[in-house]
Amino acid sequence: MITINCCKHYDKIVNFLYVENDIISELLINYYQEYVFNIKSEKSKAKLDEIMSLYTDKDDFYKYVQKFFTLENNNSIYDSYDKVIRKLLKIYKQYEIDKLARIENSRWL
Repeated sequence: MITINCCKHYDKIVNFLYVENDIISELLINYYQEYVFNIKSEKSKAKLDEIMSLYTDKDDFYKYVQKFFTLENNNSIYDSYDKVIRKLLKIYKQYEIDKLARIENSRWL
């Protein structure tokens, strides 16, 4: 119960409707369910919860994650939820960097 309290998006993530043949979403959600209960740090739980919430809410982040996991069609990455979650965290960091790089400079008068 403590895990679900610190993961305010847990129900939304677990009940996310994805296309039937979307193996990446199925994998991420299943691994999220398994992994979140094994994290001891409340801060880490909340971070993973926020990232997965972003994945289910924002179409651009969803596509970004799909692209990276499709490009790395290496089956060994899917062996353990540890590898998948770590890869998701790296993808999120890169997404944030790319998002900042896309911001156009605006002038304030």
